[in-house]
Amino acid sequence: MAFATASNPIAEEGIALNNSSFPWQLVIDRGKILDCIYDNKFFSLGAILVLESLPRRCELASDRNGRWELLPETELLAWQENVKQQAMQREATYIGKDPITEEEARLIRYVRRVKAQAEKEN
Repeated sequence: MAFATASNPIAEEGIALNNSSFPWQLVIDRGKILDCIYDNKFFSLGAILVLESLPRRCELASDRNGRWELLPETELLAWQENVKQQAMQREATYIGKDPITEEEARLIRYVRRVKAQAEKEN
C-alpha cells in the first residue's frame, strides 16, 4: 500500500510490471485487473498515490478495473495531517539523511527550547 508506511510520506514506488516474476494470477479476474496501474507500476486496492498534485486512492470500479479516485474531504484532511506528523517525526530523528541517536535528539530539543525561550525574553 502506498501511504504512510513508505519511507516517503507521499507515495511508495509500487511494483514494477516489467519484472517477469510479477504474480498476475493474483490480480486478474476474468481478464480484468483488480488493482491500479500507474507509470508502468502496480498498486493494490486502497493504495494512495499523489497524482496531479492531489492524493488519489486505488478503488475498484463497477467494471472490476482498478481506477484512481479522489480522496473524500475527511480522508484528505487525515492524509495531510499524517504527512505533517511524519515530517515532524523525521525532523526529530534525522539530520539530513542520517538518523540520529536518542541522546542527539534530546540535545537538539534542548537547544531549540533554550533558543525559543531566549527569543521570547528579548
